[in-house]
Amino acid sequence: MRIGALAELSPAPGRVVVLRPTAECRAAADAAPVSPGAPSFLQADHLNAYRAKVASGGVHRAWTGTCGEFDVAFDEAAYIEALTSFVGRHEGLRTWFDLSGATPVRHLVPADAIAFEAVEVEAPADWSGGWQDLLVSLWDEQCRPDSWTPFLLGAIVRDEGFTYFWGCDHAFTDGASQLMVPAELGAAYAAALGAPSRELPEADSFVTYAAAEQQLAAECDAETPAVREWADIVSRHGGRLPRFPVDLGLAPGETAPVRIRSWTALDGEAVDELEELCRAAGGRFTSGVFALLAHAEQRLTGSSDYLGITVLGTRSQQTAMSHGWFCNFAPVSMPLGETFPETVLAAEKAFGTARELARTPVHVALGAMVAGGVLAPTELASPQMVSYLDVRKFPGAGATPFDTGLHFTGEGRTANASLWVNRFADRFELATQSPDTEQGGRAVATFFEALHDVLADLGLAVRPVTVSIAQTGDQIIGTGHAGHDR
Repeated sequence: MRIGALAELSPAPGRVVVLRPTAECRAAADAAPVSPGAPSFLQADHLNAYRAKVASGGVHRAWTGTCGEFDVAFDEAAYIEALTSFVGRHEGLRTWFDLSGATPVRHLVPADAIAFEAVEVEAPADWSGGWQDLLVSLWDEQCRPDSWTPFLLGAIVRDEGFTYFWGCDHAFTDGASQLMVPAELGAAYAAALGAPSRELPEADSFVTYAAAEQQLAAECDAETPAVREWADIVSRHGGRLPRFPVDLGLAPGETAPVRIRSWTALDGEAVDELEELCRAAGGRFTSGVFALLAHAEQRLTGSSDYLGITVLGTRSQQTAMSHGWFCNFAPVSMPLGETFPETVLAAEKAFGTARELARTPVHVALGAMVAGGVLAPTELASPQMVSYLDVRKFPGAGATPFDTGLHFTGEGRTANASLWVNRFADRFELATQSPDTEQGGRAVATFFEALHDVLADLGLAVRPVTVSIAQTGDQIIGTGHAGHDR
């Protein structure tokens, strides 16, 4: 599984088939009963962003998904059965929201009403770039939160196999959910063909999860220990949330089209050697990641104290395979040691604190800090985020749909350069959704060069900072637009 821009996929030509709800299913979805309760906090953020985008006349492109290869023949009936089984497992994927009023109203389509049909769409005359334009247009049309379905599954069919492509409106899914699609779809497709397949655990309700999150939030206030800890951390950092440590060249409030830039920092044995260094220091690979980021930032800013905001999963054993927003944001705050091992230990402690704080919805802490004057409302606009994933641990790893897969997001506009830090079976990689400007490219290059030097000082065989940018080859600085405005 790769994580990057959609343009990195490069599927072979074939006929293009998409699965759409039958007329009867669409009617049932339109008449689906109200499912009481508020959306989750992060889901509500995306619904509000959708409202704002529609109100401004912009193009909604807040979808995300995966694509990959099946090395077995395409069977239309089995593919339909697989999607029906997949969607039937997840309330979140059977949901749409009525956004006509002040408050979102959830509608839940009954599982027994789910039915799809295959529709062939015209393949592009120029496949080299046309396949991407086609998929983007299909997802733009389908992936929206105020009608059902908010997702679209299709296939590029060839004699020797097929490419699956799946996109879903981000209001209904987080990144981890998307990385589980190949396993679920693969198991369901194998079962539909009558082939041996892995039995997946039951997926608990996202609606129930959202209700529990709202209840927990209602029990919290500014004096809740987690909220006070958040406020203490932010106060120690001047009442500001993290920013990318290099100037991106954007004025306050300004955005630019997205360009995804990625750098494979380590590969092969060097990745294992980094893990050994972390363990020798008394930490884990995760704490090593934040120690690396902290020392890179120190080289650029001189700071001896690090603050990052990271994404943490909130799944339980019962929701391990559920689809929805099963995550939260929490601060990783620590003083830097004089050596990398010392900082790894500090990061290990800081990450433990972050895990505890992630039990409390971040919106409670942010709201309390704004109300108490700890944090200015403008700080909420576009804080710097860090997401770390060990992709090796996801279900489906080792199978063709996952190993050939690409996880991507819709490419709109950004005011930041948040980081995706990922460990794969054979490499350690960083990627950004950064401004598609020359200054944005230079800023990312500067940060990666600082990180390169930290890794080199550890004696690791770090790769040079040649950053892969979709559609333009191995370069990092450029102004040729590679994304899609939203």
